[in-house]
Amino acid sequence: MGKGKPSSDESTQSKDPEVFLKSSKTKQNKSSAKGSNDSDNREVLIKVGGFEYKTPTKRTRVFLGSLVIGLNLILVLAVVLYFYSPSFQQFIYSVGRN
Repeated sequence: MGKGKPSSDESTQSKDPEVFLKSSKTKQNKSSAKGSNDSDNREVLIKVGGFEYKTPTKRTRVFLGSLVIGLNLILVLAVVLYFYSPSFQQFIYSVGRN
């Protein structure tokens, strides 16, 4: 008979938000500790003499990707300005002459 429904103590304990928050905080602490260890365990791609090139971290990949996309947007804006703004086109011509 006891297998059909959990007791009232078990059902309130599993739905308690404080227990859920405490368990999620401990999971975050474990994952952050793992991240610091991950930098030492990165794969070495090139090893020449005393220099080792390791795979970039996620933070580095995000930074470089954002930088490339941002610079591409600036380039597209400059090209659009060049074709549609005569004053900007004249500015580019004058900079090129000096």
